[in-house]
Amino acid sequence: MSEKNFDLPELNNDADAPPAVIEKAARVEIVAMDIDGVLTDGHTWQLDSGEQLLCFSVQDGISLNLCRYVGVKLVVLSGRDIPAARIRMERFPIEEMRLACIDKVGAMRQIADQYDVPLERVAYIGDDLIDLPLLGLVGLPVAVPNAIAEVLSAASWVTNRPGGEGAVRELITLVLKARGDYVKAVQSYLGDH
Repeated sequence: MSEKNFDLPELNNDADAPPAVIEKAARVEIVAMDIDGVLTDGHTWQLDSGEQLLCFSVQDGISLNLCRYVGVKLVVLSGRDIPAARIRMERFPIEEMRLACIDKVGAMRQIADQYDVPLERVAYIGDDLIDLPLLGLVGLPVAVPNAIAEVLSAASWVTNRPGGEGAVRELITLVLKARGDYVKAVQSYLGDH
């Protein structure tokens, strides 16, 4: 990690969310996320060969890398196991990746226990029915605006950006700013690139 510091007055740790959400975000130690509809826009391109293609946001990817500099753990829980998703996620500092994971609650409980992090210190972002049980257990349940109505109702916070278009970046920025770590993470990232 570089020790360079850049003069970037536009950087700050001012979180932009309601106070109750900022309070929850400040306690987050694990950011967990779905893939389809959250890291992607929910579309799958099916080729005649059987291969499936997904589209991911580069902005989300950069935010995943920011977490490594400030100790925020990342978890991916997806109901599907698509090679494109696995290949993409392996590029980032993901502590735990569970694909073809139908029991997201059981998986998250096991991961939280493994890292000794209470579920109240977990943020989870989802968009569909499979995400509902987990959203009811974590400290900061988050939905993308294109989520189904039930997920929107279960969320404490809804991102402005839709799935696949920077929603995860928005959540990670909120968490890092609420923790007072955003400027440090960005400075460290820039120093390494």
